[in-house]
Amino acid sequence: MIDKIKHYASYLIFGVLTTLVNLVIYKVLVDMGIHYAISTTIAFVVAVMVAFYTNRRWVFATTGKGLMKEMVLFFTVRIGTYVFDLVGLIILIQLFHMDEFISKLIVNGGVVLLNYILSKRVVFATANTRKITS
Repeated sequence: MIDKIKHYASYLIFGVLTTLVNLVIYKVLVDMGIHYAISTTIAFVVAVMVAFYTNRRWVFATTGKGLMKEMVLFFTVRIGTYVFDLVGLIILIQLFHMDEFISKLIVNGGVVLLNYILSKRVVFATANTRKITS
């Protein structure tokens, strides 16, 4: 039970950190007049680098073994959630004429949930992390 609490707490802490990195970079770039699609792409790249390191090191606590496989899976999964992010922004901004930052906040809720599920079930699904679900 304590392992589960530590796991979810660390995901929450590092998830908030990664989300803040993503949102701050996005907001700064949009406020500088950079198109929201370019801003979200740049924010995505930086946030994914932060997320991979923190998820691998502290959330899912995997070791050096399988680094390349985890990295490829992680970035592949995150590209999928990036598409979700970008399509969500296009829909909210272009079709519903919502504010760019409010749209990013709304879409980010789904992105965070998808990232966790896919990271746990696909990317870091090793013997080290299976014990968390037992």
